[in-house]
Amino acid sequence: MAVRFGILGPLHVLENGRAVDPGSRKQQILLAALLSHANTRVSADSLVEALWDDAPPRTARKNLQVYVSGLRRLAGPESGPDASCPGSGTGHATAPGATRISHQAGGYVLHTAEGELDALRFEQRARAGALTEALELWRGSALDGFRDVPLIDSAAQRLDRRFLGVFEDWLDAELAAGRGAEAIERATETAQRHPLRERLRMLQMTALCQAGRRSEALAVYDELRQTLAHELGLPPSPALARFYRSLLCEAGPVQARPAPPAELRPPPPRPHRPAAPNLLPTDPPAFTGRAVPVRRLAEVLTGGAGRLAVVTGPLGAGKTALAVHTAHRLAEHFPDGRLFVRLRGEDGRPRPLDDVLRQLLAVTACAERDGPTGAPPAAECSDPRWAWQLWLTGRRALVVVDDARRESEVRPLLPEAGESAVVVTARPGLIGLEGAHRVWLPPFTADEAVEFLGRTIGAERVDADRESAARIVRATGLLPLGVRLVADRLAFLRHVPLGEYVARLGGGRALLDELCGGDPLVRVRLAESVGELPEAAHWAVLRLGLLARPVFTLDRAAAVLDCDPGTAVRVLEDLLEASLLTVADAEGLAHTVRYEMPALLYAYARERAGRTADRVPVHLH
Repeated sequence: MAVRFGILGPLHVLENGRAVDPGSRKQQILLAALLSHANTRVSADSLVEALWDDAPPRTARKNLQVYVSGLRRLAGPESGPDASCPGSGTGHATAPGATRISHQAGGYVLHTAEGELDALRFEQRARAGALTEALELWRGSALDGFRDVPLIDSAAQRLDRRFLGVFEDWLDAELAAGRGAEAIERATETAQRHPLRERLRMLQMTALCQAGRRSEALAVYDELRQTLAHELGLPPSPALARFYRSLLCEAGPVQARPAPPAELRPPPPRPHRPAAPNLLPTDPPAFTGRAVPVRRLAEVLTGGAGRLAVVTGPLGAGKTALAVHTAHRLAEHFPDGRLFVRLRGEDGRPRPLDDVLRQLLAVTACAERDGPTGAPPAAECSDPRWAWQLWLTGRRALVVVDDARRESEVRPLLPEAGESAVVVTARPGLIGLEGAHRVWLPPFTADEAVEFLGRTIGAERVDADRESAARIVRATGLLPLGVRLVADRLAFLRHVPLGEYVARLGGGRALLDELCGGDPLVRVRLAESVGELPEAAHWAVLRLGLLARPVFTLDRAAAVLDCDPGTAVRVLEDLLEASLLTVADAEGLAHTVRYEMPALLYAYARERAGRTADRVPVHLH
C-alpha cells in the first residue's frame, strides 16, 4: 500500500493515488499535528491540548490512544525512502514495514520519507534549486482548515514563510532571465495575499518595469506606502524608498532588470547639507515580534503635537531594543538626525545633566562642522541647556533617552519648540511627564520567545524539539533578557540537547546561576532596581520572594509581608509604579486581583529571601 500525505494546502491522504477519508475531525487534527512535525516527537500533552484546547476530558489520554490506533490503520506501515524520489529519505532509521506512528518518551512520532509528504518534497526540491517544481507542490494555504489549532497554526506559518522565501527566489531568477513580463500575474496574485512583504513588492515592481508598465509599478509602491502607514504606522524601508526614487528619476527605456537597484544604485544627488547626526546603536539583529508596540510607538513619534513617548515595562522586557529598532525604521521622518543618550553610567549611577547635554551637543557640532557654515552657534554657548534648545529650534530630530528613573531627568531634554520627537525608556511610568504617551512593553508571547531562541541557536535545533524549546523560554518568564541569556548559553552549549537543558533549569541550581554563569551584570542590575526603592518597597520585594509562586493575591502578599491589606495595597502599588510587579487581570476587586513578579526578579528575590525572612520594617505594620 503506497500512502502519500499532503499539507501544502488542505489536508489530504492518497492511497495508491486515490483520495482516502482521513476520519473524524479529531483524527484529522491529530494527523495534521503529526504531519506538520513529521519525524519529530510531539508530546502527548501538546496533542491533548490541540485536540481539546483547555477542556480535555478525564479520559483524554485513553481517547488519544484510540485516535492514534485509528491513524495507524489509516497510514499503514512505513514504506521507507521513496524510490521514485532519488535522494529522499529523512535520516531516521526506521526500516520499511515498521510502525509509521511510534510512541517515544511520552509523545508520538509520525515517520515519513520525502517521497511520502509534500512538505518534505518541497524542501528537497528547493534545496536542489528546482524552484519551479517546488512551488508546483503547493495547492493553497498550508493546512487550510486547521489554522484555529495553535500547534498546527505555528507550523503552518513556518511553511508559509518558507513558501514566500522560495517564491521570491524564483521570481528573482525569472527577472534575471528577462522573463519578468510572464511572471507579473503570479507575482501580483501572491503580493495581494501578502501585501506587507517588501521584497516581494519590489520584485513585483521590477517585473512591471520589465514589461514597460512603469506607472503601475509606481502605483504598487503608493499602495504599499498607504498600507504600511495604516496597518503598522511605518514608512517603507529606505531600500524600497530608494528604488522608488530611482524609478521616478529614470529616463529612456527600462533596463532589462532594474533589481537590485534598491541596494546598489546610489540615490539622486542632493544639494550639500550637513550630515544628519546618528547616535543610534546598531539595530538589534535578532529583534523579534513586537508588531503592536512598534506600530504604537511609531504612530506617536510621527504624529502631530505631543510627540513624546515613554516606553515602560519590567527589567529585561526589551524597552531599549524596541526604541532603537523603531528609531531605525523612522530615519526618513527625522531628516535632522536621530540621537541616543543614556542617563546612567556603566556603574548604574545617574549621569550629571550637563554631561548628557554636552554629549548631545558634541555630536551635533561634529555633524554641522561638515557643512559650509563652520561651527554651529549652539556648540559655542556657555549654557548647555540653552544651547540644546537652540539646536532643536527649527529642526526635526528624534531623541532616544534611555533608562530614565524620574521625570526631572527628562524634562530638560524635551524640546520647547519645533517638530522634534522624544522617546524615553523607563521602568517606572514617569506619570508626572505631562502629555506623554505611554507604551507598555509586556514579555514576549510564547511564539515570539521560541522564534527569538531559534534566531540565536539555529531554527533547525529548535524545530527538532519545539516542546523543550517552549519549556525553556517559559522558565525565563518570557522576558527577552532571560530568553537572550538562555539563548547565549545554549549557543555555547551546542552539545547539550534542549530536553536535557530543560531538566537542568528545573533542577536544584538557581535560575540566575544557570543563566548568568560568571557574569554578575544581571544580578547587579536586579540589585539596583530593588536598591533604589523606598525602604518599605525594597523589603517587600525580598519578602515576596518567600512565596511559592510569582503570581499571588493581595491576601497572600499581606500574609507574607505581615501587615494589613490596606498597607499591602499601598506597597504593591509602589512596586507596580516601578514596573517590578504586573497585574495579571486587567480589572477586579482588590482582593481578587492577581499580581505577578517577573521571573528574573522573582529568582533574585528568592535568593535573598532567606537572608531577610525575619526582618520587616516597622512602618509596614
